[in-house]
Amino acid sequence: MILGKKRLAVRWFSICLIVLATVALAYLAISNGQAIQYMTWTYDTAGIYPDLFESIRDAADLHPYEGRSIYPPLTYLILWIFSKMVPGDYSAGFAFGEASVTPNGVLVGTMFFLVSTGVVCAMAANKLSLKGIDVVLYSVAFVSSPAYVFMLERGNIVILSLLFLMFFVFNYNSENTVIRNLALLSLAIATGLKLYPVFFGLLLLNKKHKKDAVKSIVYGVALFILPFAGTGGIQNIAKMLQNITDISADTINNAKGFGYGFKVNISNICQAFGEKMKVQSSTTDWIAGVLMLILLCMVIFVVFISRQEWEKAYALCMVLTLIPTFSWIYNEIYLLIPITLLLYERPELKKNTVLPLILMMLIMGEFPYISLFNSLEGYHKISLSTMLGNASMWVLMIYLVAENFGKLKMWSKTKEGM
Repeated sequence: MILGKKRLAVRWFSICLIVLATVALAYLAISNGQAIQYMTWTYDTAGIYPDLFESIRDAADLHPYEGRSIYPPLTYLILWIFSKMVPGDYSAGFAFGEASVTPNGVLVGTMFFLVSTGVVCAMAANKLSLKGIDVVLYSVAFVSSPAYVFMLERGNIVILSLLFLMFFVFNYNSENTVIRNLALLSLAIATGLKLYPVFFGLLLLNKKHKKDAVKSIVYGVALFILPFAGTGGIQNIAKMLQNITDISADTINNAKGFGYGFKVNISNICQAFGEKMKVQSSTTDWIAGVLMLILLCMVIFVVFISRQEWEKAYALCMVLTLIPTFSWIYNEIYLLIPITLLLYERPELKKNTVLPLILMMLIMGEFPYISLFNSLEGYHKISLSTMLGNASMWVLMIYLVAENFGKLKMWSKTKEGM
């Protein structure tokens, strides 16, 4: 339980993020709205919640993979229901934008994000045993982060994936068999929505969770394969993977002119630095590949060496945010999971808590003041929030590796002395 002075860490963290957001809003007003270009998408778009309604368009005829759809079929089965709530001409290119601004579209889209966000914040607050003003502060801190702001404007369903993944991480160790099985099912659903949460299955690779690991695989395979029956057939697995490859290539090659802004993945940052320094693309691709390999080694080390849940969750979140070539800043909302676990496991504001919280604050804080590498091609430039977040994620990852390496040496010496 987090009581009295032990609530200081979560309150301090929340207030700092809210202050940063308040200053950012003040700057938005002072700049006459120009600072919005550092906060969210300002390129050509269609309607509201465009990511959501573009996916609803793809789901409307239950043949999403005839186009360039990249989500697993479970996503489209869910969004097919949404298409029935919001009638529209989903057969024509960007007509989904018109559907999104109808009363049906505004209501369904807004309710989806309100409910999803409310459940996510409620689960986090419940984990920390927060009450009253602390629930409000922690929730406001989350929704004012650059990751959430970008996610909301885009209308990306990553919030739903976060919801199920959070339930899994918070409950996979439950002594209650029903809750534990629901947690395993939640991991399967999260993976069925966004694929990459599958890496959190690494948390089950130990003797204690041997049976749970098997159940998780069964649930995951079932929720990945069976929905293809309703979306054109199992042969579309190959088409989905091809679409993912094509979209990744478009993102890497900057084919659509979006620019390097708001993308937090390793490939994007390496390419931006490479183009700025006039380095050949083949060299930057090689460097990006090496960094990905190093990151994966660091993640595996922390997951299997650390005894703290927040550190394991953070390491796995790095796979979700830094590895995918089309990872945008909204993927940072997954970090609400390790942040909540950190505040749960280290509730008091002590020395070993301050540095991780400061780095988390730099990742989740809003800094809409300047952009970097403005001479590079593309519409969106790299914002200060994006660069600070990316650098802080790496620093915290290195810190965790160093911390656990030190503990590993200490354990080795202890065993030798026995």
